[in-house]
Formats: sequence, C-alpha cells, structure tokens
Amino acid sequence: MGKSKIIKPDNTLKKKAGSGGFKESDLLKAQTMIENNEIDFRPLGSDLLKELDQALSDIRSGKIENAKALDSIMYPMMQLKSQGGLFKFPLITQISHLMLDFLESISESDNDVLEITDAYRKTINAVLALEIKGKDSKEGRQLCLALRDAFERYYKVNKKKAMTA
Repeated sequence: MGKSKIIKPDNTLKKKAGSGGFKESDLLKAQTMIENNEIDFRPLGSDLLKELDQALSDIRSGKIENAKALDSIMYPMMQLKSQGGLFKFPLITQISHLMLDFLESISESDNDVLEITDAYRKTINAVLALEIKGKDSKEGRQLCLALRDAFERYYKVNKKKAMTA
C-alpha cells in the first residue's frame, strides 16, 4: 500500500463571506430591533397553520405518502417554533418544541398521530386568537400539560399494540 496524501480543501465559502465576526454595535442594534418589534405575528402564524392543515388533509387523502408525512407536518411546526419567540409568542415556541420532540420520537404517522397533530393545530390557533403570549401563564401550563398527556396516552396504546403483535 502507498502513502496516503492529505488534501486540504479550499475554503471557498469562507473567502466569499469573509472573516472577523460582527461588530458589537451591530449585534446590539439587531437585538434591540428584535426586542422592540411590533410586527403582528398572527397573520403569519395563521398562514403556517393553514399549511399544516393542508398537509394533514393531503396525508389523510393519500396525496402524501407515509414516508413523507412526518416531514410535511413538521416543517410548519419548525417555522412556528422558531418564529413564535421572535415575535413575542414564546408559548407557541414552547408548544411547538414539545410537538416536534414527540414527532421525532416516532417512526411513522398513523391516525392517532394525525389527531394529536390536529389538536396541536387547534391549540396554536387558540393561542393566536386569544393572544396568549406568556409561556408561564396558567393557560400556557395547562395547554402544555394536555399535550404531554396526549403523548403519554399515545405511547401507552402503542406499547400495548407492540406487546400483542
């Protein structure tokens, strides 16, 4: 066997982007803009829920095959998770995080998963409509607890199914 030759790749992307990081003043300016934004998140949140609703409909009708089903419902949830906190709806971020963790723990969707996802959709819709912004509110804690209870019921039912199969 011959000697191995190490080839160092060209850092083309780094050359295009440059180096040196960001000025602290620019970071502070960006942080201030985020904290003081007055953008109404509800229309965007509603659009993402419509996208989720369409994905659920397409899964149920067979337009989206099971292999792609979870991805199609997770995309709008990821958007809600990332943008909820940015636009002063941290409860949406928290609930979406719980739901995404649940979906990542399962291998495929079934009717129960679709029902839980629909309950999530209704929950986020209520949070938007009622403008429940605080994640530590009584309502927020109750919504998260109800979602966790649904996950636990799902796991128990599927554990029993696996044991009897």
